[in-house]
Amino acid sequence: MAATFTHTQTHPAFSAATTKTERKAAERGKVATFFSDLIEDVCQKPLQPAALAKHDMFHEHILAMSISYFALILILIALSLPILARLNF
Repeated sequence: MAATFTHTQTHPAFSAATTKTERKAAERGKVATFFSDLIEDVCQKPLQPAALAKHDMFHEHILAMSISYFALILILIALSLPILARLNF
């Protein structure tokens, strides 16, 4: 959703603007600020669809890797059967 980045140290020329912004937010009140931020977050379009979220991508990657390894093991077993059959006879 909405992300802001703030610096821990500000230039003295910009401190007045920060103070003015903080004063304006204090005048509006915490409840009004909360609801305006809530409306802004609800109206925002997500950066990526929920299906492509990081956690889901990780889960899909693990699933794809496990299927690939299982298929590789089956192929190796299938290829080794003729060799083992020839060695036994």
